[in-house]
Amino acid sequence: MPAFEGTETVLVVDDKSFIVSLAHEMLTTYGYRALAVNSAAEAIHLFESSPNLDVDLALLDIVMPEMTGTDLALRLKQIRPSLPIVFMSAYSESPVLRPERYGKINFIAKPFSPLALARKIREVLDARRADSRSTSG
Repeated sequence: MPAFEGTETVLVVDDKSFIVSLAHEMLTTYGYRALAVNSAAEAIHLFESSPNLDVDLALLDIVMPEMTGTDLALRLKQIRPSLPIVFMSAYSESPVLRPERYGKINFIAKPFSPLALARKIREVLDARRADSRSTSG
């Protein structure tokens, strides 16, 4: 399996259904399992109603109508503190959309290629695995 492929589960959250469908297709092409929802409320409900839900990473759009991706990330981190987050946005140059108060930001600019998405997901998951090994041993 190439270094950027995986079998982990990624939650995709974007208010635009075509982006959700595209990201889902891209991720499954590289072996990932993708769960897709179209709102922050759906994502929160998913985590609250299924506390043992097998999600290894969340891919969140930053600009959504009822709740920003950064606010959603904070909420998901309250539910599952160890959940890695990757933000995505077409507005990648705006400093408002990439605030430092959220800690180290994992970010991919839209539009992205399937390979770029798979590499970013793999990079974040591998970094998390390395961090957990260094803190547990």
